[in-house]
Amino acid sequence: MITQQEHLQRILALTAPLPVEEVPLAEALGHTLAANVTSGMDLPPWDAAAMDGYAVALEGFEIGTLPVTKSIPAGHTTPERITPGEAAAVMTGAPVPAGADTIVPLEVFHEPSQRIPETITFKQIPKPDQHIRRRAEDTHAGSIVAAAGTVLEPQHIGAIAATGNASVYTARRPRVAIISTGDELVPPGTPPEYGQIPDSNAPLVAATLTKLGANPTHQLRIRDSAPSLEHTIAQLEHAVDAIILTGGASVGAHDISKYVLSSWQHDDPELAITFNTVNIRPGKPQGFGLSPAGTPVWSLPGNPVAVLVSLRLFVAPGLAKMQRRAPHPRKLRVYTTRALATPKKVNHYMLATLDGDQVTPLPSNSHLAVKMAQTTGLIQVPAEVEHIEANQIVDYLPL
Repeated sequence: MITQQEHLQRILALTAPLPVEEVPLAEALGHTLAANVTSGMDLPPWDAAAMDGYAVALEGFEIGTLPVTKSIPAGHTTPERITPGEAAAVMTGAPVPAGADTIVPLEVFHEPSQRIPETITFKQIPKPDQHIRRRAEDTHAGSIVAAAGTVLEPQHIGAIAATGNASVYTARRPRVAIISTGDELVPPGTPPEYGQIPDSNAPLVAATLTKLGANPTHQLRIRDSAPSLEHTIAQLEHAVDAIILTGGASVGAHDISKYVLSSWQHDDPELAITFNTVNIRPGKPQGFGLSPAGTPVWSLPGNPVAVLVSLRLFVAPGLAKMQRRAPHPRKLRVYTTRALATPKKVNHYMLATLDGDQVTPLPSNSHLAVKMAQTTGLIQVPAEVEHIEANQIVDYLPL
C-alpha cells in the first residue's frame, strides 16, 4: 500500500502544463489565465459625473443665479472647460469639464427633464468634490486586473472588458477521453437486462471534467476485452491530452484495465502505468502513468462513489496543473453533526452535506450512486484518526 500523497506526487510529476493560446474574451469563461491581464487605461479614464447634475467651479462662488453654458452628455468626445460664474449640465458617465470642482444633482433645481434650463439658481454654496468619479480611482493603466492562475468567472470577464482588453492568454483546455469498462454496462436510457446496470461513471466523469475546465471529447464504453481496450487507447492517445478509465483497476479475472495498461513498457520505467493500493477509502485501487505516446492515463475504480472521490483527489489536481492552476484542493474546517467511526490506517472520505459550518455525513459505501445526489462535498478523516465526536472540527472538501 502507498500513501495518498505518494500517488498524488507521481501524478503531478508526470503531468505538464498545456500550451498557451490567445482566446477571445467572449469565449474565455472558465479558462485559466496563463499570464497577468493588465489594464490598458486608467479607469475611469477621466473625471466622470456620478449622476446627472450641474458642474460648477467654486473659486469665488457666490449664491445666486448662474448661466448654463454647456451640456455634456455621456459619450461626449470633446474636452470642455468651465470658469467661475458659469455651470455645465453633465449627464451620468459624462466627462467632467476642466475647472469644475463639484457636481450638484439636477433635482436640487428642477424635475428631471430632457430640456436643459438656461440658468439655475443656488440657495447655498455647494460642497466641494461631490458626485465626481475621479480619474483612475478604480485602477491605473498597467495595473493587474486578473493574475495568472485565475479561473475566469463572469466578474473577471466584466473587469477585463472594462479595461480595454478583448482577448486573454490562457492554458488550453485539456482534451480528455473517457472510457467505461465492463460487460455489465449499458447506456443510460437503455433498459438493462438482468445482471446489467446503466453506465453512470461516464456522465459523472464528463460533468466533473467540464466543471474543472477540461473538455471531455470522447465517451466510450467497452466490454471486458483486452484487445478492445488496447485498440481503443491506441486510437485515442494521439488525439487527446489525457485518458480516464473507470472499472477494471483491481485484481479480478476480468479487471482488464490493470492487465492491459500495466503490460505497456517504457524506456523509463518511472513513466509506465502502474497500479497501487492507495491508503484511501473508497477508491483504494488506483492506476496512473503515461501511455506509449506519452499521454497521461488515470485508471479509476468502477464504483461510482469511489470514482467521485478519485476525481476529487487525483484527477482534479492533475488537470489543474495542465491548466496552470494551483493543484491543491480547497478545504474548509467545519463541525460534524454526528460522531464518526472510521477505518484504521486509511484516509476515509464520506459523502456529506454542508449547512453553514455544520456538516452531516451520509452513507458512503462506494456503490451508493443515488446518495451522491444529496452530497455537497466530502468529509476527510486522516488515517491516524480512529474516532471523531459530534461537534468536533473536521476537514471538508467542497465538490
